[in-house]
Amino acid sequence: MSDSSVLMMADHPDLVERVETYLREMYTLGDGRSPLRVLRTLVSSPRLADFRVRNFNTDGYAMVGDSFLDEHSMLADWSQKSYGVELSRWRQIYPTLEIVSDYELRDELITRVQVWSFDPKVLGFEAMKIAVTLSYTDLELYRQPRLVGALNDLMQMYNLETNPDAR
Repeated sequence: MSDSSVLMMADHPDLVERVETYLREMYTLGDGRSPLRVLRTLVSSPRLADFRVRNFNTDGYAMVGDSFLDEHSMLADWSQKSYGVELSRWRQIYPTLEIVSDYELRDELITRVQVWSFDPKVLGFEAMKIAVTLSYTDLELYRQPRLVGALNDLMQMYNLETNPDAR
């Protein structure tokens, strides 16, 4: 059995193998899937904060959140694309950015920037799937049920149920 007392980051080099083993060994629902809360006991969310930025230069940043799901599932993205920025990089660029709180929902000049604890560009596809899944809060999953379906499809190979009501 895995050591469930160790919480790891989503950029851990053995993430995918450890997640597969952990989810096989841990609590499952009646249909054999594990609830998202089980995965959260092994891997922490990489997302630290969210900002809306006008005219953000996205060159060199990885798509995360809804934009990643838009690329890899049936989920349609918002007008504002989501990109991940590592915390130390965020601290460097923050003073030069135009952070906004009031904007039109269809304004494509606005980018949704998620500050992550590490650079999401270092992740392979499977690790990114896990990290993006964990980056959503239960409140977001309640408010946007379409996310649950997209995440369940994305995480199908792990038998993970992302509905926060799953017991």
